[in-house]
Amino acid sequence: MAAISQGDVIYSILQYLDFNNFGQTARTLERESGLFFSLPYFEECFIHGEFDEAEEYLNGFTTVHDNIYSTKVIFELRWHKFLEALDDNNYEEANELLHEELTTFLPYNQNLIAQATEIMNLHDVRIYLRLQGCGDLIEARTAAMIDIKRCLEANPLLVGKIRYRIPNHYSSGGLANLALPPPPAILLIRRASIAVLQPPTTPLLVQVHFRLIPGFGYWVVIICN
Repeated sequence: MAAISQGDVIYSILQYLDFNNFGQTARTLERESGLFFSLPYFEECFIHGEFDEAEEYLNGFTTVHDNIYSTKVIFELRWHKFLEALDDNNYEEANELLHEELTTFLPYNQNLIAQATEIMNLHDVRIYLRLQGCGDLIEARTAAMIDIKRCLEANPLLVGKIRYRIPNHYSSGGLANLALPPPPAILLIRRASIAVLQPPTTPLLVQVHFRLIPGFGYWVVIICN
């Protein structure tokens, strides 16, 4: 009998939540458990400029200094938030982001402050975007997401955790069946003989009893429910 792991149970719950349109609850469970990472959700947040939400979600799996892949992804989130503030002509916010969030990356790029200050002095962030081969912020985010996806897939802390699709319907097969417990099954075993009173199903709980059956002696009773 195969053991049911915590990951199996959480995966089944995620399927149930997604099918019943509890997507935000599903994403919270993914982040808090740290077992499954929804790439479509992260990508949607990034492309739509929801950088804080994307970083909060990612923090359930890794932090900025864990490895170079994590550092790169979180840098892109904060860098694009900085560019977005400039595009909105919010230079005060951009300056705060530069000195409060981007300084985290100075050990990796000593020229970061000078580069960011130069972009601020352009007074039109789209000049910088055009120099980078992008026409607007959406195009810049889309281009950046290609490298971000590679970093996420290469990150050892996310190996085996990435979900590439959020199901839009509930499947009745596989682990989804864990959402509803199977009917009880009772197997009576004596030496080499097996009497099956009801076809066994994948168990959620196994109980083993020694029971005296008159005329037959002691039998091992395995109850799966």
